Amino acid sequence: MVADAFLHQLAEAEAQLDSLTHLLLLGDAPAYEAGALAFRQALVQLAHAAADQPRPVSDAVATRLAQLARALVQQRDQLARRAVVVARSLAVVLPQAQPTYQAPGRRASFSGAAPQIYSAPAR
Repeated sequence: MVADAFLHQLAEAEAQLDSLTHLLLLGDAPAYEAGALAFRQALVQLAHAAADQPRPVSDAVATRLAQLARALVQQRDQLARRAVVVARSLAVVLPQAQPTYQAPGRRASFSGAAPQIYSAPAR
């Protein structure tokens, strides 16, 4: 039997993640940062509530936990994509500093592109 406290914490974590998704779409970085801290706290409380739960949980609860995990992965991927867009936009707007030492005819090591980990397509 799943305790009401666990289900309440699960619902709170789901609501916090929905709020983070909305804040990401708005592009409000300070609000997103505050929301991320609240989401982290909700996950900590969920983990504490989960410690008292029987193993295994019901199929409905397992489905909700899997959906929360998938949504969190999507959130991370969206944030990484947004960081790439911002980095590329800044590379266009802000001139790159010329290196102090560079071999003639060679490019600088930073091309303004995102790291390879963020340029891979989402699965």
